[in-house]
Amino acid sequence: MAYESSIPFADIRDFRDVEINGIPALFTISRLDSETLPADFHSCEVMGGRGSDFQWLVPLALANFTGTFVSRQPLLREGQAYAEIRRYGIYDVTAFDEWSENNSDNS
Repeated sequence: MAYESSIPFADIRDFRDVEINGIPALFTISRLDSETLPADFHSCEVMGGRGSDFQWLVPLALANFTGTFVSRQPLLREGQAYAEIRRYGIYDVTAFDEWSENNSDNS
């Protein structure tokens, strides 16, 4: 499911290298159309709360949208409605192809 304002994956140019709950990922402030993800990649949205911009991982943020994470590993288990963001790091701006090549062993 995606909002009308969701952006196709190929059009996003502002990815940052991140680690979320110990999993290497990409982050964008854009709302991503998850149906346009490359094969074998997963995404979830970020909701802010309680004074933090990075509080919850959710399939679709209906409020307090902060951005989108993309990873080779699922950040939510099948059917899981949300997960608390316990730790994260946001690093350098990166291109998807470069990040994918550097993180190919993490699948």
